Amino acid sequence: MPLQGNRPPFIGLKAGDLVLVQATPNPDPSDTDWWMGWIVRCAHRAQCIDGTTMYEVKDADTGELRSVDAEHATRLVLAGMDATKVVPLVPMS
Repeated sequence: MPLQGNRPPFIGLKAGDLVLVQATPNPDPSDTDWWMGWIVRCAHRAQCIDGTTMYEVKDADTGELRSVDAEHATRLVLAGMDATKVVPLVPMS
């Protein structure tokens, strides 16, 4: 995944963020192998394996909890969404 400035695009992801998860960091535009979910838990330092940062993401369609390589996740920002009127699908702790 390309750097944005001098940092990877997944820096700053946090619990509660809505993300698009793709099988490869730089997919072909016609690729349909993707899904959306909510970050439940960010990796602790002990969960960083070989420099790979992992997140636990709850699939928005199935509710399945999946481990996701941070480089495969893109934060989604919904234009016009009033954050004060959103009920989080993921318990915030």
